[in-house]
Amino acid sequence: MISFNSKYYLCVEIGGTNLRYGLVDTYFSLVRFHKIPTASFSNSEDKIKYLKDLLMSFIESYGKDNIICITMALASLMDKERTVVYSSPMIRGFENIQLVKLLEESMGLPVIIERDVNTLLLYEIHKQKRDSSGIVSGVFVGTGLGCAMCINGQIYKGSSGAACELGHIPVPGLTQECKCGKKGCIELLTCGKVLERLASKHLKCDVRDIFKLYGRDERILDTVRYLAIAIATKITILDPSYVILGGGVIEMEDFPMEFLISEIRENLRIPTPRETIEFVIASGDDEAGIIGAAINAHNELNNKRVTL
Repeated sequence: MISFNSKYYLCVEIGGTNLRYGLVDTYFSLVRFHKIPTASFSNSEDKIKYLKDLLMSFIESYGKDNIICITMALASLMDKERTVVYSSPMIRGFENIQLVKLLEESMGLPVIIERDVNTLLLYEIHKQKRDSSGIVSGVFVGTGLGCAMCINGQIYKGSSGAACELGHIPVPGLTQECKCGKKGCIELLTCGKVLERLASKHLKCDVRDIFKLYGRDERILDTVRYLAIAIATKITILDPSYVILGGGVIEMEDFPMEFLISEIRENLRIPTPRETIEFVIASGDDEAGIIGAAINAHNELNNKRVTL
């Protein structure tokens, strides 16, 4: 493996709610970190110019020669080669864009992109010093319902690049249209957006307090039940070594973790995987996505060197 000295990954994570960016060194330690609302990026007309303006100060301060690459974690559907962003349901106007090509031309640096849930999974395996052999799965519930899978430490992308879209498995009888472009996705029943709608329209509370104030309300418990069904489906198909559970919703005060896990187990076959599956709670670190993006870039660059 090739190591770099005094060099950095310039990292960006664009989720449905927050945009995080900063510098990570080759030991995967955070050097610089910033967080702003994703809305500022979503509302920008020229997404490439926005990113260039955001990142140029880092390049000017640390020198282009000391930046290994720009590495991004995105709440987006992208091609298998990770060059084109097809759609970003939570971000306005961020679709059908040759992001890698345009950003490399604009910035003059290599660009690596990956789905944000994949980088979160890589971070948690690294941070918690977990065994990455076999199948490891991650479910991250934030603005949407994200899912990721590693096989022997390598992100599984699928034949088209669209693997593990757990939030978009269909629910019989559900006809509501999802922002992904189809109808009946389970994400419409269980994610941060669902809780926001319940909090503002029905419960009249701050969504951050929804589990604390209304944790026993059947409408809230139903969102957890649907989440459990989705996760149990994934476990039933994959039989992973363990499942990492994280994301902004799961990190909310008084989130019913024991109820979620019991509901997942109730939907699993006996005796296995019901009695054998292990659940690991994510760290909840704010920098998880951008450090995960650095880990992904390191893996991708070293894979290319081995291939060459």
